[in-house]
Amino acid sequence: MLIAYRPELENPPREGGFGVIVEQGLVQLVPGLNKDVPEQAWQKARQNATVKKLMQIGAIEEMMEQEVVPEAVTDLNILTNLPLQEALRAIEMIHDAELLLDWKNREGRIRVRNAIVKRREAIRTGNA
Repeated sequence: MLIAYRPELENPPREGGFGVIVEQGLVQLVPGLNKDVPEQAWQKARQNATVKKLMQIGAIEEMMEQEVVPEAVTDLNILTNLPLQEALRAIEMIHDAELLLDWKNREGRIRVRNAIVKRREAIRTGNA
């Protein structure tokens, strides 16, 4: 499974990861996209009350494996017009550090700017 974890949407925002212990072991999510989350373990983890709450507010989201960035999102001005959750989702799917820098220079929302900085760092360190 591909799971997106956005700790900046929690109140108060978290800095680190999040984990849930299930029968199959620990399901641990780090900020950003989490690839290869075991399906059975995730099905158990999503029954957890905290996970349900985080899914309700959009801090945890199940993503489609083939989900791609819409072409319109690569336009420099489109990010500022997107709602917060959609903007964060678009940032997670971009692999172009220069485009992200351009977005950061145009964006006024602090949560979006922080997500861009984290994404650029993940790209720089090879964790994207």
